[in-house]
Amino acid sequence: MQYSLLSKFQGALLGAALGNYVGSHFEYQIEKNREDYKFFIDQDKFYLSKLEKNDLQKWGEITISCAESLIRKQAFNEDDWQKVYKEWQDKQYNHKGYTWKSNRIKDSSKKSEKLVEIVNNNQSDFHYINKDDILIPTISNAIIASLPVSLIYHEDEFKLKEKLQQWGNVWENNLEINLGNLVVGYIVAQALTDRLDPLTLIPKIIDYIGERELLVEQLRQVEKLIDQGANLDAAINHLSKNFKFLEKQQILDEGQQRSCSSTFFISISLALYCFLSTPEDFGLAVLRSARTGSSTQICTIVGILSGVYNSSAGVPVKWRKKMRVELLGMKDEVEILKLAKRLWALWCGVYDPNNVIQNMVPAVAATNVIRPRSHPASGS
Repeated sequence: MQYSLLSKFQGALLGAALGNYVGSHFEYQIEKNREDYKFFIDQDKFYLSKLEKNDLQKWGEITISCAESLIRKQAFNEDDWQKVYKEWQDKQYNHKGYTWKSNRIKDSSKKSEKLVEIVNNNQSDFHYINKDDILIPTISNAIIASLPVSLIYHEDEFKLKEKLQQWGNVWENNLEINLGNLVVGYIVAQALTDRLDPLTLIPKIIDYIGERELLVEQLRQVEKLIDQGANLDAAINHLSKNFKFLEKQQILDEGQQRSCSSTFFISISLALYCFLSTPEDFGLAVLRSARTGSSTQICTIVGILSGVYNSSAGVPVKWRKKMRVELLGMKDEVEILKLAKRLWALWCGVYDPNNVIQNMVPAVAATNVIRPRSHPASGS
């Protein structure tokens, strides 16, 4: 089924917020050791810890700031984005109770066992920073924050890659951030242009990011698992073991070892597996991703992909009604939908996206396609 471009914009942002929120809630339930955590979706509301609420709001704010910069400048302006990011960073540093705690990870069997699938043990210069103190985003947070850029530049794959690269300059072109944004941004673009075919998506992603990346081997394994109809447990085990095998074969070059952790490769590949194995069902895809062991990261990515593919109409109303905290740093989902409409208006070329009438019925033709008028134009 084809959906309007506006509904896909809204689905992407709403999916990002819900995926991130559901994943965080699921991890909270596991931490509390609740036996009934698998049935959380039937509860009256979702639960988050105070730290998780702060994290959602913190990274929601930079997402909104990125969108506002695009709308204000009518395009992506790297200088303005750098300024916006610096203001946000200063705000976080000055926030009451903020502390910067960075600890170098040392090679020890105890720490290695505890952080299995989280960091690459060969990264001697890798720093682990408490997630409540960090201002360097996780992959999922970076993907959410760059989503406005992916939405606006979805028509041109080359420009999309260029703008995402410029967007990542504020984090010194971190390889994980750049690769994650590139993969998800490309899939978002495919969905928005109605060219996303789950059966052929993996080869197209590989062509887009280039054969040189280690991620390519993981993506090929995802394609294999989908073709075989492998279940979730099999996918988790296979993709984790495959990455360990690649590490032993020393496929990672020196630069990648310093920049990429195993959690990145496994999270991206599992997210693609969860989405591509159930592309038409937002709820099922997100719930399956919540049971992968890295709930917040993978749920967020799956929420974005499934949201943009199925549009806002495909996001379960039952879930949307149970939100009890700010999503993306906004008051409620209505604000998210309004932001999506403003970004859509910017893409359409509306002179002032901030003054788009809320009840305006969108009618947007496909790119470079002329549509007949329903009545003669004035003066003709």
